[in-house]
Amino acid sequence: MAKAQIQSVRGMYDILPERRRLFDHVMNVFSQAADDAGYGRVETPLLEDEALFIRSVGEGTDVVDKELYSFEDRGGKRLALRPEGTAGVVRAYLEHGMASWPQPVKLYYLEEMFRYDRPQEGRYRQHKQMGAEVIGDAHASTDAQLIVLLGRVLKRLRLPGISLQLNTIGDNACRPAYRKVLVEYLHAHEQELAAIDRERVAKNPLRVLDSKEAKTRAVLEDAPQTLNHLCEDCQAHFAGVLEYLDDLGVSYELNPLLVRGLDYYTRTVFEFYGEREGSQSSLGGGGRYDLLIEQLGGSATPAVGFASGIDRVLLEMESAAVVPELAKVKGVYVASLGEPARLAAFRLTQGLLDAGVRASGMVDKDSIGAQLARADRLGVPYAVIIGQREVRDETVILRDMASGAQEIVPIKSIIAELRLRFGIT
Repeated sequence: MAKAQIQSVRGMYDILPERRRLFDHVMNVFSQAADDAGYGRVETPLLEDEALFIRSVGEGTDVVDKELYSFEDRGGKRLALRPEGTAGVVRAYLEHGMASWPQPVKLYYLEEMFRYDRPQEGRYRQHKQMGAEVIGDAHASTDAQLIVLLGRVLKRLRLPGISLQLNTIGDNACRPAYRKVLVEYLHAHEQELAAIDRERVAKNPLRVLDSKEAKTRAVLEDAPQTLNHLCEDCQAHFAGVLEYLDDLGVSYELNPLLVRGLDYYTRTVFEFYGEREGSQSSLGGGGRYDLLIEQLGGSATPAVGFASGIDRVLLEMESAAVVPELAKVKGVYVASLGEPARLAAFRLTQGLLDAGVRASGMVDKDSIGAQLARADRLGVPYAVIIGQREVRDETVILRDMASGAQEIVPIKSIIAELRLRFGIT
């Protein structure tokens, strides 16, 4: 009996070469924008101490209570797969003494995240995120800088109809009073809330504001707003953020129900949306987290950051038909025919690679037509053909794959000729 075929784990996926190139395009656009703005790339481990996410993201959040991939290792330590990027970056900031670096410290990352969520389009249990953090600057201009950076990336990806929503959720000086008013309002309308949100009222009432349940959304239309319960410092900070965005002509909408799903946020929160309908229209967002570094054992340090799901961005690009025509690979396929040509073709392929020219080929018994068809599928602009006559004459046939034109080139000159055509110096 045939064995059952093993498939990828639910919510995980393979990225095949053509789509990998699209992922690379998005990541390259982001990396260039971040590098230009003075951010340095950081990488953190896939596995972290589970306590890192419980203390930072927060118990009572969906990410920790329902979505965290956690387990006990052979040494009895509780570990977790990274569900988001900020906590690990902050842990690295503290562990490596980055507080002694010139402040602020500006970092960006391109990393895999894991969340045990219900798989659907644009939401996978393993997904790729791009994110940026600025640690050590409390000024409102830093919030605006991060918002503009993510907006710049989405613009460079030619995404149309991008919208920005903003809110402020206050800090420890004013949030307790707002929380009290909100809880009183939600208790007064408890029977009108969805069941899941009735549970959240006791555990984490601000999360109710982020509810996607229709019944709860109707109740929230008249709920108290954070903007009306801010202390003077939070009011001044948010006014400063809006001033910088207004000065640049950045369009935005104030959304009093925007809170983001993680406990560490304070003051500014923001989210970018695409044109697609539904819950997967969010393309990324973030906010300020001035209390997190102290929560994780450091000194009180202001910080702000964002994250964007690359899978979501690609879906938006495909929906808007702005997927770029990626440049064809600047390479060559070496085809051979006959036993004497086999060694010559293999030798030439390795010589091309040594000289910095992308080259491939297969030493096999396929016809020249079959080998050229393979070269065409690879999308290379040139093929080099070597047969018995070429071995005897110490020449090769250089074929332009687009036009079909062919020319005879001395084998001793072909590497230099291809380097010249590909602009390799």
